Amino acid sequence: MKPLDSDEEQLGAYQKELRQRANQSIQQLSSALEQQSSDEEEVEEPRGSGGSLFTALIEEDNAAWSQKTQSEAVNQLKSLLLKQCREIPSPLSPSKKQSPAKRVQQEERSNLPTYQDLVPMIHNQSEYIQHLEAEVKLCKEELQGMKQRIRVVVVENEKLHSDLKSKAVDESLKDYTFRNSTVNESMAANSHSMLQRAEHTTWKNELEQLKVIYQAQIQSLEAQVISLRKDLSVSQKECEEVKVRLRHQEKQAADALRADGAPRVAGLCLKCAQHEAVLAGTHTNLHVQAIDRLTKERDELLVALRAVRASQQEAQQREWSSCLQVKQAVEMAEEANLHKARVEVQCEQLSRELARQREQLEREAQGSQERLSEAREEGRAEARKQREELAHTVSSLSQHVAELEGQLDRTHRDKSTLTNQLEDALGKLASQEQDNTKVCLELRYQLSQAQLKKEEAERELRELNTKTSRQMEKAAQEVERLNSELVGCRQHLEAVQKDGSQWQAEALSLAEQLANAQRQLHLTRQDKESSERAHEEEMTSVTLSARERERELAVLLEQTEAQHQQRVGELDGLLSSQNSLIRKLKEECCTLGVKLEERTENSRGELEQLAMEKEHLEETVKSLRARCADMEEQCVQHGRMHQRMKDRGSRRSVNGTNGRGGPGKKEQACCYRRRTTSPGRGLLHLGSCHTHTYTHPLCQTVSSPPSPQHTVCCHAPEAKGCSSQKLFICKLSWQRLGRRNRTAFICLICVCACARVATVCVI
Repeated sequence: MKPLDSDEEQLGAYQKELRQRANQSIQQLSSALEQQSSDEEEVEEPRGSGGSLFTALIEEDNAAWSQKTQSEAVNQLKSLLLKQCREIPSPLSPSKKQSPAKRVQQEERSNLPTYQDLVPMIHNQSEYIQHLEAEVKLCKEELQGMKQRIRVVVVENEKLHSDLKSKAVDESLKDYTFRNSTVNESMAANSHSMLQRAEHTTWKNELEQLKVIYQAQIQSLEAQVISLRKDLSVSQKECEEVKVRLRHQEKQAADALRADGAPRVAGLCLKCAQHEAVLAGTHTNLHVQAIDRLTKERDELLVALRAVRASQQEAQQREWSSCLQVKQAVEMAEEANLHKARVEVQCEQLSRELARQREQLEREAQGSQERLSEAREEGRAEARKQREELAHTVSSLSQHVAELEGQLDRTHRDKSTLTNQLEDALGKLASQEQDNTKVCLELRYQLSQAQLKKEEAERELRELNTKTSRQMEKAAQEVERLNSELVGCRQHLEAVQKDGSQWQAEALSLAEQLANAQRQLHLTRQDKESSERAHEEEMTSVTLSARERERELAVLLEQTEAQHQQRVGELDGLLSSQNSLIRKLKEECCTLGVKLEERTENSRGELEQLAMEKEHLEETVKSLRARCADMEEQCVQHGRMHQRMKDRGSRRSVNGTNGRGGPGKKEQACCYRRRTTSPGRGLLHLGSCHTHTYTHPLCQTVSSPPSPQHTVCCHAPEAKGCSSQKLFICKLSWQRLGRRNRTAFICLICVCACARVATVCVI
């Protein structure tokens, strides 16, 4: 029983470990989603307001710094394009179009899953936990139903067993007779003992078979538990490796995003904007290469994510298979417990049967004792009757002798000699008769004792084997022989009495013939002596045979008592062993009940913990859904704003390139002559325009350009339309060399980093 308990404890610990791992995986997934959302927010915040913090002096000779700001603006553009390429696929520049192969690749990338698919995975995991809980409840309900059915079956079996036993007892009582012969009773006792031995041997064999079956089942369960532990260790190692890979890949992805899509905003002065406009065409290829590189990295990350998902699915399948194996092991353990309960029920039935058999044996012993007492009373009554009959015969004989003496006295008063002789003969006859009566009494007493001993021997021989029955038959034959001898003795006594009567008649009738009487007396004396000798010899032989028979009966009684004591000792040993087995089974049942209660309490606590964890997970999922919805709304707004800025940039480019709504040919100015436009219509497009052909009067009067040393850039308020548009007010003041009048003006510069457009307005 100990290995089964240890296996059940290990299964409970394994279930707890699985739940802890599931909770850890859910927490890791939720933390990863929160980190991604926080990273996106951190990325978006500096895009919205980080560029406003960059303020610095612009120097003409610092070309390296201008290249750095240009690269930062380009990196910002790359990050924005990479963020929006999934939802709104748009061309990189108005002048260049994408090839069909790239479009197909982008469509395939847009169809690929994103990190948002992790949320349904979490939902599936919670559903899987709920499914497992439901299965556990179903298993418990099925176990309870099986227990109830087993109890009903056991009760029915007990009822049927009791009915069968009662029927068997009734039939045995009907068939049983109190006056059966000793042979039949001994045969019945022997058959009953043989049946008891056969049943005992069959029960022992069945118990040994059950022990062998339980040992084989325990060994198979231990082998399954060992294999499950090995599978669990392998799956744990694989899960740890997959987790390490996932963390490494997440770190690489986060580093790549931070390196490529860092929000960097920088303001551009007029000179820098002009240089960027000149060099924008040369850097387009670099942007395309960077975008391709980022797309390749994204593809690699997606492939790695697929591999990780596949490995995760394999791990889930392995966990499911391990759970199934554990379930099978639990079912086998339950079957073993059911077998154990059946064996306990069978043991209880055996104990009950043994108790009933013991009661039956006690009842039979009481009945046999009652029969023996009745037989003793009957023997005593018969002995009393025989004694009374013998006393009556003796009294009758004495009366008859007295009458004869009186007649002899009356008839032979004359002859004293004859009377004396006759008196002597009568005395001798009376003494012989007394001796005969004494011998008869002794023989009858011995017969009564022999009958009593015979009854006692019969009572004890009823419980013995067939050998005792044969010996009892021999004893019965000897008793019959003794009875026949007694009958012969009685006949001889009757003959003697007849002879005496004849002698008396002859004495009465032949009083005159004394000589003949004397001769006859002499002859009678000789006959008496011979008869006495024969009678003495017969009595000695009878006494010797009776003594030998008594010795044999004493030996038989001692043997039967020894066998009876041995059987009583064996029965006591069996009863003690059965009682010990019953006590052990009761103790095991108590321990099993305590363990079941503890496991039910543990399962209830675990269910409560799972419910709390489920509520926590639902709350986290709701928060994650709200965050995802906010992110989607922000992405949609950002896409709309991006489209608006593109439209504005295209309109401004059309206005700057002498399109619809732009200045006339006479109002154009040359950028390379370092002259500005008029205050009313002065616009400069830095993205695509490179020359001005019209010169305003203000530009003609001002002979010297503004020196960059007197240029001061200060922060202007943000435009309300675009988050990426930055306004700067540049105050330019210079002193005309060689002249007294001084002129100052304010230049308003609007830079759009998304479309790489700068607009200059002179106030």
